[in-house]
Amino acid sequence: MGHLPDVDVLFFQPAIGKQYGIISLGFLSLSAYLRKHGYDSRIIVLADRDTEDLVAKKMQQFRPRVACISLHWYIHCYEAVKIADAVKKANSEVKVVAGGHTSTYFNGQIFEFTPSIDMIIKGDGEKPLLDYMATQDPEKTENASYMKDGTFVSKPITYRQMTLENLSAANENMNEMVDEWDRYLKTVRVRTSAPISSEKKVEEIETKPSEFYLYVGKGCSYNCCFCGTSKTGSTRIFARGISIFRPLEDVVKDAKNLKDNGVESLFLDFGPFTAESYFHKLFDKLAELDVDITFLPWNLPSNELISKVGESFRNFEIQISPDSGSESLRARLCQKGYHKMFYPNANLVKSVEKIAEVGSSRGAQLFLWFICGLPFETEKDYQETVELSVSMKKRFPQLFKSPQDQLNCVPLRLTPGAPIDLFPEKFGMRRLRSTFKDYYEYCKELKTDKIEHPLGLEREDLSEAEIIKRAVDFKDAVVNA
Repeated sequence: MGHLPDVDVLFFQPAIGKQYGIISLGFLSLSAYLRKHGYDSRIIVLADRDTEDLVAKKMQQFRPRVACISLHWYIHCYEAVKIADAVKKANSEVKVVAGGHTSTYFNGQIFEFTPSIDMIIKGDGEKPLLDYMATQDPEKTENASYMKDGTFVSKPITYRQMTLENLSAANENMNEMVDEWDRYLKTVRVRTSAPISSEKKVEEIETKPSEFYLYVGKGCSYNCCFCGTSKTGSTRIFARGISIFRPLEDVVKDAKNLKDNGVESLFLDFGPFTAESYFHKLFDKLAELDVDITFLPWNLPSNELISKVGESFRNFEIQISPDSGSESLRARLCQKGYHKMFYPNANLVKSVEKIAEVGSSRGAQLFLWFICGLPFETEKDYQETVELSVSMKKRFPQLFKSPQDQLNCVPLRLTPGAPIDLFPEKFGMRRLRSTFKDYYEYCKELKTDKIEHPLGLEREDLSEAEIIKRAVDFKDAVVNA
């Protein structure tokens, strides 16, 4: 096999602990954006298999000028540093750039922690990375943090995307975007972002064969207390506290390219907020592709939108996140401005009835996601979550072929930049992690399965172990019902 042409940029997607994860949407957009402006790149997806050796091999194979590392989710802290070290070991002249939510949040601490990262792009990265490719000068790069003569420099965030026009997240030939594309598409990957320490599996979600993310938009209009990319988190970290959608025609073009490259199932994790008409139009267009979909609406979809899903896709799965089965708890969080749009349980039941009506005969499946240990959750609130889930299993067995996997109550976890991280006292919380080093050590522990603080927090009235016990007890209740 001959040497492949050099590329300008290698994007390294870290593994998740011992597991093989999914490509971040940011990498897809950045890669396509650079290509549009004449810079070639490849996305390298790493699994936990000799990271250093694989990075060295890919550095020799592609000989990039710049290596970019995804440090969006905190779960990648350990692997991101390991990748940076491996890049510098392979070629100390190559510039290493990190970006994403976590690197933006901890940008100063990261430079104190490792010398292997040359620059962090805070917030949105398309134009800053393009400018850096032209100049190789962080002083001429917007949103940049870097070290200069031993001094930390953090430029203000002056570039932010308020429109997603003329962007793409797929190529006509995906082999020119994702290294070993066919292998990536066929390999089972995990969506789990933060495994917990337990003798029982509390959460384990894997991708479908030939599944790929469909990039529809970014940002969030909601302010969930546990989410780092909530309205509060996005405002502080990305200087943008709203949700924005890509033009329909661009999303449809990406979907067609993905279908032409072997994708049979689209994964859509965004919206609809108050923009259901957008999704009606989008699903009408996607119906022509004859593909499956996994749809994760961030608020309760209307019966009309559920019907549209049923009409538009070959097979479908819907995942809904009420977060708690307690109406009073959800109402309290909403009233304080720290949750999504409120709806009563009766409305949730009606939506599930509609999913059953539209999809049961075709094998459609439903996932429901709850969280235990939420701020202000009482034992009564928790039991209401258990009771609602058990009733769903008994009433709609056709929608829950594997109820132990599809009815989930996961323990509350700490995410950098979430309201409960920024204002723990307001929520009756105690943080057990606060620095980049804390998160780095936690991610390193994932390699050993000996995790000291799997959740990173505890409530003033509930220990970490007690929160985890609620998740385990929930799983037992669902399995035994």
